[in-house]
Amino acid sequence: MLRGKVRLSFFVVLFTITALLLPCGYSFAKVETDIVDFVKRFYQDDNIRVTFSNLPQYAREKTRTRGISFTKVPDASGDGICLVELDGRNGGVTNIYVPFKVFVKRKLYVLKHNIKKGDVLSADDVVEKQTYLNGSGAAYPMNSADVLGKVAKKELLAGNVITLKVLEDPTAIQKGEVVNITAQNRRLLVQGKGTALEKGKMGDVVRVKSTSGKEIAGKVTGSNTVSVEF
Repeated sequence: MLRGKVRLSFFVVLFTITALLLPCGYSFAKVETDIVDFVKRFYQDDNIRVTFSNLPQYAREKTRTRGISFTKVPDASGDGICLVELDGRNGGVTNIYVPFKVFVKRKLYVLKHNIKKGDVLSADDVVEKQTYLNGSGAAYPMNSADVLGKVAKKELLAGNVITLKVLEDPTAIQKGEVVNITAQNRRLLVQGKGTALEKGKMGDVVRVKSTSGKEIAGKVTGSNTVSVEF
């Protein structure tokens, strides 16, 4: 009986020492779990999903991951490749290349009804939905500020997902409209009136004819306002 207790104590101590000697950060979880954690840290986002198209059978077994690095950083479509260092079967190191695809959780804005070209979108026109997109989802609006108050560049049908390319800023100045002209430098500010020779949105540079008949170019900085630097 005493011999059995001694043997049991020996194995408990041996197990404890072995656990303490394992390097911090190493795990015996499946390789895909380690890769997913690595990619999430890169994106600084716990909501992403990572899928694998071709994971070697050896990597599907529980083995220790020694290190992970990118050989191809995820591109605009979410496709990337990791180089993974694993404990080899014979005590060495095994390197494998693992292709993967990243899906990012994003908001999408879907039209409730048909929209005509030139219509200004409001909250009554769209509904917000959550989904996962491959890559960064750069083609889609980030938030409601990128949708509401924007103008449809073409006719849009109910149920369509809104993309940035179908929207534009509303026109702030119409051709032939009387506008306020502000000309300034560090020391002087001059204000006057003029006529817009072309329409423009916020930030556009448009041609304006002053009341003296001089044609000048200025940036649209507000509704009916053009600013000129001199």
